[in-house]
Amino acid sequence: MEMNRRRMLALAVAAATAPVLSACADTRQQKQAAAPVKSGAQLIDPNRPGSDAWPFEAAEQLDNSLTWPKTNVPDPASKVTITVAMTTDAVTEVRNAQFDFFFKKRHPNIEIKRESSPFDQFLTKYMTQAAGGTLPDVLYNHYSWTQNLISNQVLHPMDEYIAKTPEFDLDDIPQSGLGYFKRDGKLYGLPTDMAPKLLFYNKDLFDKAGIDYPDESWTFDKLFETAKKMTSGSGAEKIYGFSPMPTPAPDLSAVFLMPFGGRFLDAAESKVLINEPKAREAMGRWLDLLLKDKAVPSLAELQLLEKVDPFKTGHAAMLINGAWLMLELSKQTAFKWGATHVPKGPAGRFTPAVGSALVMTASSKNKDAAWIYMHEFLSSSGYKFRQITAPARQSAWDANAKAVGIPDETAKLVKEVLADYASDDGVLRLPANKKVVDTAKPIWERAMLGKISVDDALKEIADKVTPVLAENKIA
Repeated sequence: MEMNRRRMLALAVAAATAPVLSACADTRQQKQAAAPVKSGAQLIDPNRPGSDAWPFEAAEQLDNSLTWPKTNVPDPASKVTITVAMTTDAVTEVRNAQFDFFFKKRHPNIEIKRESSPFDQFLTKYMTQAAGGTLPDVLYNHYSWTQNLISNQVLHPMDEYIAKTPEFDLDDIPQSGLGYFKRDGKLYGLPTDMAPKLLFYNKDLFDKAGIDYPDESWTFDKLFETAKKMTSGSGAEKIYGFSPMPTPAPDLSAVFLMPFGGRFLDAAESKVLINEPKAREAMGRWLDLLLKDKAVPSLAELQLLEKVDPFKTGHAAMLINGAWLMLELSKQTAFKWGATHVPKGPAGRFTPAVGSALVMTASSKNKDAAWIYMHEFLSSSGYKFRQITAPARQSAWDANAKAVGIPDETAKLVKEVLADYASDDGVLRLPANKKVVDTAKPIWERAMLGKISVDDALKEIADKVTPVLAENKIA
């Protein structure tokens, strides 16, 4: 598809204003289960890729034990090269190189050229390439980027290829987490990972306080009450009942406002609702927990802790975070931890289902080969080979949890949440989402510092975010 001058200009503007996202919270990358590389950059032997973390022999044995899926899309009759662009670390790159090595044995006419870029530079780099009319065949894609890329006609829909692949089994991927990648009934991205958010808690701190662990019966009222009780000490030794303080974020509605019947923005992301009564109630209660009860870290206290995560260092009793945190917690020995459902509110229980994806570019000259690669990479066997912590395919969850040391009961919990109430509803995904957050967050931080009331803060957020939402109009 030849790109006209107007489209190239739009892509150039998008590249210049592309959001820079940190790899944390809901904007995180999924890590694979491997030990850290000892030091320095790794040189990967193309004939026998491996490392201390990923020995070649073990990878070969696992690859041979898996059943790799088929598709009715034929392999190319002669050599073709596809470019695959990912954002990974040195450890994951070894595993990806192993996947490519064994993939090429199954598909000798498909050569793979791999590109890897830092997460915070990735979107800007490839939007710039798109403006110049060149892109890789397959791209990593954060859920918050997809609608922007669809609007700029960068992506090719997956539906025709899924239809040619009876073994694909779209039902194995929770439908509630696919909305980020859809437009006008077409699916443009296939998740590399998917996970809900859970309530994590420090068992040691609960045991010391003589308080029962959180469970499925908990409400937000119970969380607020317990957070106050669990708070003790001062300075660098302080224990917080909960961390961190909720702030404007893409999933603020789904985690903290919808349980009270409120929202940050409406479902169409065209109107600000955070200053309406139900959202105001939720935000006001959190602000009270900070300013009156001192049960969550203030901005100054976070600076005292040198921006380390209070929960991960044993300084907080509870937090709500993504299920991907299980891998990191399972590898630490500083304290015992547990996880359960997020609390209920007056309007019910809500949690986001979020994940990144692989997408096929509209400019790809080898779409069939790109699909064959994507299909195997995102198959149940592909997830099991790569040992992703939170695989989108539910058929890979049990095997991966066992491989990376996640407790059986926690893996079962995640699958239940994804099947029951996790959703993409309320998670910002349209093109203005980064500007919305960047506009609202400094205003809310002034409220956290006690310099502005909750009502004044929410009104100012509504006034200043409303003009930004014009960018979400989809042609």
